[in-house]
Amino acid sequence: MHMIIPCSLRAWRSELATGTAGGLLDSNDHAQSSFKHAIIRHYVLPYVAMTGSTSKDHRVAVMDGFAGRGRFKDLSPGSAELIMQAVETLQRSRTVDMFFAETDPDNYRALSAVVQEYADKGLSARTLPGSAEEHLETVVAAARGIPLFLFLDPCGALVPFPKLARLLGSDRRSKWPPTEILMNFSADFTRRAAGQLAAERSNEGGVVRMDATCGGTWWREVAMSAYRSSPRDNFETAAEEVVGRYAERLIRESGMSAITVPVRRRLHHQPVYHLVFLTRSPYGIWVFADALGHARREWLRMIGRLDDDRNVQETFPGMSRSDDMQQLIAYEQDSAQKIVEANLIKLARPGQAPVRLVDHARQVFGDAYGIATDSVVSDAIAALETRGELTVPGPATRVRNRVIGPPGQDSQGGVRRR
Repeated sequence: MHMIIPCSLRAWRSELATGTAGGLLDSNDHAQSSFKHAIIRHYVLPYVAMTGSTSKDHRVAVMDGFAGRGRFKDLSPGSAELIMQAVETLQRSRTVDMFFAETDPDNYRALSAVVQEYADKGLSARTLPGSAEEHLETVVAAARGIPLFLFLDPCGALVPFPKLARLLGSDRRSKWPPTEILMNFSADFTRRAAGQLAAERSNEGGVVRMDATCGGTWWREVAMSAYRSSPRDNFETAAEEVVGRYAERLIRESGMSAITVPVRRRLHHQPVYHLVFLTRSPYGIWVFADALGHARREWLRMIGRLDDDRNVQETFPGMSRSDDMQQLIAYEQDSAQKIVEANLIKLARPGQAPVRLVDHARQVFGDAYGIATDSVVSDAIAALETRGELTVPGPATRVRNRVIGPPGQDSQGGVRRR
């Protein structure tokens, strides 16, 4: 299953989400960077907590393969420190082996100092000099028998496809222990490589590196075909098509589900890169939806006002150029709740057996995937229950674990007596 979510409350295409600048920046005051970091904050902690609850000795492994300095020059946390901050909150209940790889010597020295701060607090954290590709096998070996989360955020080319495919297709093929990956597939890099192709400069470095990233030359025809058919006379469609096919190839190799998220500087910009998330768990699909929804709000707040974004009326009908971003956020949340309510009604049709929401994550979120959070789903359930349009038999600690059924049914599908 490959999910593509446009995050503008429009209909799904095959199955891409929305979304940050690629790679490490000198400061954290970029909207696209805030999006990526919000996902780390909202996803790494529940992943470690959930998977570590049933793993041997409550152990989990996490790797940041392109960790940069670990902390920005303005002292705000980068991806590596955000991961360590999340793990620190679970220090008493989970044992997490963290690995941070970095190739640049100056960045590596800065990263080592940040990692040492957390190691001194008792966390199991190591810096690895060199590329993610060099250290992947070591980390996979260290994670044998325990859950593994990989975060791969390069400034350009990714780990070569054959290595990732082998990792997911053999070394970490099974559902348990779980393996999940969040990677940055650079749209800027793809567009540059496609531009070299279009200019008949196929021997240049960008094209060669893209061949390695994609595991062959298949992407060339995909990019050129998309470019030739694009009415916009740019390479945005080419970048979308290439990352979509890339994700589908990983799905075939790994048996995982993929969610692709285009990440932009502003609403109307071309994506800077696409996040590609892979999981085998319905819980992963659900929790990533919640993380994306939170990231979307933080990204919009970081953008600020809409005044310098064009075509606002076309993208969000009824929204004037004078409306500020908080009003846009409220508009999106209200629209997302309506979508979720309609989806829940379909799941709780008369004659249907009660269903647990997490087992139907895609159907619950639908077109609101990437915008709706757990709280939106909870509000939708409460509204429908109040109106008598569904039944919620029994409590649940998390909204994703709630069971819903048609009006008048109990948890076994029988008629509820009044």
